[in-house]
Amino acid sequence: MSSKTPSSNNIAHARRTVQQLRIEASIERIKVSNASADLMNYCGEHARNDPLLMGIPASENPFKDKKPCTIL
Repeated sequence: MSSKTPSSNNIAHARRTVQQLRIEASIERIKVSNASADLMNYCGEHARNDPLLMGIPASENPFKDKKPCTIL
């Protein structure tokens, strides 16, 4: 191998890093306070459809026992 191979690898790695940083810098960002307010609004609007908050009606629960277990 020649002595240029390690330096060319470093240059290629640096170019990939710079390209990735440019991509990340171009991403539009919003403030955390705006994102959390949007998330709270979304959760408030969809709370009535959330089975973890409202529960599952017994008639729609596929995991409900069909009959109680009795052991004598």
